[in-house]
Amino acid sequence: MRTADEKTSGKRNEQQMEFPPLPNALDYLESATRHLTGPKVTPRDVKYAVLHLHAGTEVLLKATLAKENWRLVFDDPARATRERYESGDFRSCTVVDALVRLRDNLKIAVTDDDIKAVRALTQDRNALQHFGFTHSAAAVEARAATVVDFLLTTILSDDAFAVDDRDEELSPLFHIRRGLSNISLFVKQRMDRIAPQLAAAKDKLLYCTSCGNRAAVDEPEQQRARCLYCDYLMDGGGYELEVKYRAFLKVEDAE
Repeated sequence: MRTADEKTSGKRNEQQMEFPPLPNALDYLESATRHLTGPKVTPRDVKYAVLHLHAGTEVLLKATLAKENWRLVFDDPARATRERYESGDFRSCTVVDALVRLRDNLKIAVTDDDIKAVRALTQDRNALQHFGFTHSAAAVEARAATVVDFLLTTILSDDAFAVDDRDEELSPLFHIRRGLSNISLFVKQRMDRIAPQLAAAKDKLLYCTSCGNRAAVDEPEQQRARCLYCDYLMDGGGYELEVKYRAFLKVEDAE
């Protein structure tokens, strides 16, 4: 005779896993915002926020492409076949490629700044997955706010992705919007706190390659710049740092 735990375990194992693209993407995005808006954001929270935000972004962008033309999801659309698409046996395009295709093929208003933000997120995800990752929670939150805002205002605003918000408290979009609001408030409050320092150093400010804010103060005598927002230290003189940052923002695949 099976115990109650065994019976419960058996029932769990019999459940079917079903995650259609949109609910799957929203689940990832909701998880990412929850990890960044808890009472105390831990390094583990930051890790899963990055991983889940990237996963949600990838699923959502590729689902948007597939609505228009499933071939656009392939790394090489010219070699796409329906059989491989339906079986999932193919190499898909990168997240940055997906953004460029949304802009060029679907004429969605994707800006260079949007691509830069997602590219930075992809770099973070890759570092976590393969090499190791060292960034402050403040930097990750600043980047996350930019990406989530883009997804909500540009991709999820599409009527084809309409989500039933009548039961607002149960809607994943409600929690994602609230999470974004909390993250954005955190970023604004932090920027407001350092505003006097930014004003005093306005002629020496550079864009930070960690958080993306124009809050890094050039210290040419030390051949470095330190970000007032996330405390990231960039090595190199002012010109070299600007060159590095332009390369960092270059719109190309980070994978």
